[in-house]
Amino acid sequence: MQRLTHRLRRRRTRRRVLAMLVLALLLAVVPTAAQAKGATGATISGGGSGGLPGGPISLKGDGEPGSGTNLANLAQAAGVWALLFEDGPGGELASAPASANRGPRYTITWIFPNGAGTEDKVRQSVWPYAAGGPLTFMASGQPVLDATTKGGWFQAADNLRQSLIALGLPSREPLTATSPATPAAPATSAQAGSAPAQAASDQAPAAPDPAPAVWPRVAVGLALLLAVAGGALVLRRRSSPGAATTP
Repeated sequence: MQRLTHRLRRRRTRRRVLAMLVLALLLAVVPTAAQAKGATGATISGGGSGGLPGGPISLKGDGEPGSGTNLANLAQAAGVWALLFEDGPGGELASAPASANRGPRYTITWIFPNGAGTEDKVRQSVWPYAAGGPLTFMASGQPVLDATTKGGWFQAADNLRQSLIALGLPSREPLTATSPATPAAPATSAQAGSAPAQAASDQAPAAPDPAPAVWPRVAVGLALLLAVAGGALVLRRRSSPGAATTP
């Protein structure tokens, strides 16, 4: 009888321990399951002055990763899971890319159900037509699924642009990156000295030599004539006889 009682106690103890282990495993799995749950909706707005021609675009459904829905595929292409939590896939950028050639900016507002029975809204900026591939940005610290967003920049593939066009965005090609102007090579001292003269000779023909002035020659000729005439006059006066004197 005592042995039977002892065995029953041991069985009860084992059941209690097993129940506690199962409960602990469930509690450990619940947060992971909450984080793995995808968005239940998204709204696309923005695009510059006037916004989208047909107004904001709304999506609803199962956005859990791998479900294959438009909502899940859009979240995957936009890098949502890379920017929500630390263990997201690759594609994050360490710093903000150059602001040139991004094109119009759109905003995707993601809706996630939380444990309190309400919804968390996470906003993400998207540049679908940016040169070099679509860009997205998510601010850090946004409440989502009992945590906060990691945030940051994400370099997406072109399938994000194509997906947004299929959902109603204008059909546009990606922008082209502008290459910086190549600076001219510095000229050497010899080239610098001859460059102005060379440029002048290339731009305009050389002017003809001016005709020699005539008046200097005339002045020299007149001076010579005056000198000769004056010399002859002096010689004539010296050679002529003087007046006779009476004794």
